[in-house]
Formats: sequence, structure tokens, C-alpha cells
Amino acid sequence: MKRWAIFIVVIFVVGLIGNWFWKELSPNQYGPLADVTWKTNGFPNTVHVHLEDEQGRPLAKTLLTVYTNDDAFDFTTNLQGDAKIVCSGQVLFGIESQHRTVFSKSLAMYTGSPSLADGLDFHIVAKRPDLISRGAGIYEEMKREEELLEVLKKNEEARKSADVSADEGATTPSDENDAEEPAQPNTDSEDDSTPAAKDSGGEQ
Repeated sequence: MKRWAIFIVVIFVVGLIGNWFWKELSPNQYGPLADVTWKTNGFPNTVHVHLEDEQGRPLAKTLLTVYTNDDAFDFTTNLQGDAKIVCSGQVLFGIESQHRTVFSKSLAMYTGSPSLADGLDFHIVAKRPDLISRGAGIYEEMKREEELLEVLKKNEEARKSADVSADEGATTPSDENDAEEPAQPNTDSEDDSTPAAKDSGGEQ
């Protein structure tokens, strides 16, 4: 019985260690705040992160912090939820979003993974965007601004179209005067000939 007990304990410990190393080497990490996948891609020492919620909507203006064996580096996602930064160091230990840990590899220095040698590409899906992203609070505001700009653009196009139609249908005042003014008869010749006729009649 003792041998069996020792054997079971050994198997259990080996399983725990193996699971721990597998998590450290796995390109996937699932947590309560976010699910993270990563792959080697890009340029040496360059880290690219795409941050979105579970509906696939990008999370903008979110502060990210990357920890390497050399230093910590801050960068912020753009309107598409993307962020890219060049880091110094050999391996990446973790990523924080708005000062909350979403990715961690405590044994990175021993496993050599994730390595910065060939660049890293991270895809982070936030389960709790309200906790790890400012983008969760401004996303609807951004959509409203886009819709408002679209309405203003359509109104401006409609106004310009109406102005063009009004200009094409209008007649200039000079054209109207030319069309309404009747032709005046020339009476100069009649006025000049009348006195002459009278004079000739009087002399006879």
C-alpha cells in the first residue's frame, strides 16, 4: 500500500509540474479578466497587441504595460484597438491593461517563451472590459459621434444640392427685362418730313 501511495503522489506531483510548464509554454492563456493568444510575428523586439471585447468591438484609448526581463513599457491602443511598441529585452513576462494583469509568464526567463527575438503578436479578448479598458466606457460615445457626423454630412450634401437646383432654375434680372421690353417704333423720319411738306404746300 505504501508503494502505491508513493506512486500516486509522484504521479500527482509530476502532473502538477507538467501542467504548470504547459501553461508557461502554451500560446493561450485564459483568465477571469481576458483570454489571450499570442504568436511569433513581426519584427525583432516589437510587440503588437489587439484588444477587443467578446463582441469583437475594438477597445480604444486603453493603457497597456508590457513587462520584459529588461524593463516595463507603456503604450495605448488606437481607435482600432491596436497598439505597437518596440521593447528591449529577450523575453516577455506579462501584460497589464489599465494596471490589471491580463497575461503572465512567471517562468519566461527559464523557458525562453515568449521570446522577443522575432516579434510577438497578441490578441486579447476582454471578458471584463469595464475593469481593464477605458474603451468600454467610450465605445458607445464614439459610435454616437460617428452617427452625428454622418447626419451632419448628409444634411450638408442635401443643402448643397438644393442650392444648385435653385441656381439652375433662377432667371437673371437682365434677361427678364430684355424679354419684357417691347420694341419702340422709329418716328424720327416722320417728324423730319412733316414740316417740309407743310412748307411746300404754303408756297403754292
